[in-house]
Amino acid sequence: MIRNYSRRVAFLGAVVAILTLVIACGASEQQAAPQGKSAPQQPAAAAAAADPAQPVAPQRKAPASETTAGGFKTGAQAPDAAKPTSVPVPTDIIKRGGVLRQAHRRSPLHFRMDVRSATDETTASGPIFNQLLALQNPDFVNLGADLAESWDVSADGKKFTFNLASGVINHNGNPWTSSDAKFTLETLASETENRPPHERVSVGGVSLLESVETPDETTLIVNLTQPDGLFLANMGLQEPMMYTEADYDEIGSLDNPVGTGPFRLTDHLVGEKLEYDRHDQYFKDGLPYLDGIETFIIRDVAAKLAAFEAGRIDMILMGSSHGLYAANLQVVADRHPGEITFYPGQHPVLRGLKWNWREEGPWQDKRVRQAINLAINRDDICSALENCIMGDYMPSKTFGVTTREDLATKPGFALPGPDKEAELAQAKTLMAEAGFPDGFEVKALCRDTSEYRDALCPLVEFLLRDTLNIRLTLDVQESGAWVEKHNSADWLFEAGSSGSARVDHPFDWLDEATFCGEVPVENIIGYCNETLDDLMRQMRVTSDIPKLQTLTKTTLDLFYDDLPYLPLFWPARFPVYWNYVKNVPDEHFSGQYSQARRLEQVWLDK
Repeated sequence: MIRNYSRRVAFLGAVVAILTLVIACGASEQQAAPQGKSAPQQPAAAAAAADPAQPVAPQRKAPASETTAGGFKTGAQAPDAAKPTSVPVPTDIIKRGGVLRQAHRRSPLHFRMDVRSATDETTASGPIFNQLLALQNPDFVNLGADLAESWDVSADGKKFTFNLASGVINHNGNPWTSSDAKFTLETLASETENRPPHERVSVGGVSLLESVETPDETTLIVNLTQPDGLFLANMGLQEPMMYTEADYDEIGSLDNPVGTGPFRLTDHLVGEKLEYDRHDQYFKDGLPYLDGIETFIIRDVAAKLAAFEAGRIDMILMGSSHGLYAANLQVVADRHPGEITFYPGQHPVLRGLKWNWREEGPWQDKRVRQAINLAINRDDICSALENCIMGDYMPSKTFGVTTREDLATKPGFALPGPDKEAELAQAKTLMAEAGFPDGFEVKALCRDTSEYRDALCPLVEFLLRDTLNIRLTLDVQESGAWVEKHNSADWLFEAGSSGSARVDHPFDWLDEATFCGEVPVENIIGYCNETLDDLMRQMRVTSDIPKLQTLTKTTLDLFYDDLPYLPLFWPARFPVYWNYVKNVPDEHFSGQYSQARRLEQVWLDK
């Protein structure tokens, strides 16, 4: 049974891969050409360079103390020297000037991160804004300075003191000071008619801010209502971008976002392109190296790849690389040996199956959820899809398991062969005990993108029908309608995104199933388990690593037993760039939510 089933899945995967390759390689150059002004000429002064001994990053003051919070290393520590990185620090002469051309799939809806956002907004906003802290290359786990040059945490983990950079000027020529940082945090923490406090400064929809003090223009003191092991890491994410109160756009204008970042937005042709110019008053000495950035909106995968190969595009970062896989990129690499770089990066939005706990259905019976978990063959999914990364469903080197063999000890993750056959037999028994020996029918929401519509959704539909006779009728919705239905929980069953992990902490992807549905934007599925909620709250407040590891194991055991939703895999994204683009941030993990988008240290060697 399993043998034949695996062959059918492999066949489906081969069809998906062939179609992807044919489509990607068949585009004409006419399709690929971005609309707008022609590629910029490199200035004659491009060779005007820094001293070869000059470091790539400007030197900042080290933090006053090194504090470990929630497993995060704080301070300006160097990464582990033994850790490989695809982005070596350039030792050659840095060439200043030039305009970097990159591709993205869609125009942003807004430039604000205090409202719900996606890749489109993070990519567009990245060059414009700074954060208090910065998750550092190469793995975006270590914390370093950004607008805050140093920081300190009180012994009780509730008081955070930030020493801010002086002389920070925004794109309108106005100063940014501690009062603007206070305004930003309080804006994020406020509750409005349309949204709860932002998840980066709240727990369970309740603000973490007790008070924010500004003794002077370069000192910021944040007092929390409780210890928070994630607070520093959250201040290093792109989402809490720092605004200047005088230039804050409450509506989130598409025309004039004002930040302190290395580049300012100068033009936005919706659906076509975004243009950025160098911020000459940037507070980090010597940065940025580029004169500007042009982001072309190219939705079609084949057109995007053709534009890249034709040299009209210099780089495609991870969050913009939907539809680019090892197969189609290798074809390009083979035609240009030694000229391009690409690699698989772990996208931070988990793929999985969800059931709506607010609605009656077979999934309300735990035996049905467990049966689906046991029957789904994740190895076959990864064999059939080009964007699958197997491993623990938590991007953590500190917590949980990290190998496929360790993962096999969890229910539903047995390795192919007799163990997986035994899980399938157990799944059928559970379905019969639950009263569904012949399966059931259900309508399943699916997003109208190539990744979901053409690959994940039909594959899941096939797998469930073939193993448990669960018959999905796919409700394919255009992205805008899908977002509306998804966020309003107007669905019964869904194959799609199921949790996300922007930082290296187990709380960050598990929180989609917590707090008993009090905050729909954080618990869309409507799941409620007070024991899980209590464990998650304990995880959030502790900075003691052994205690956190114990809590994590207990939490995961409960999660995999009750299955609020079904994790399948982390999707892979394939950033790609021509090798003349230098010092490209490593995006092996979580690039779309990090400073990888800022591009302040990228330069062009051409």
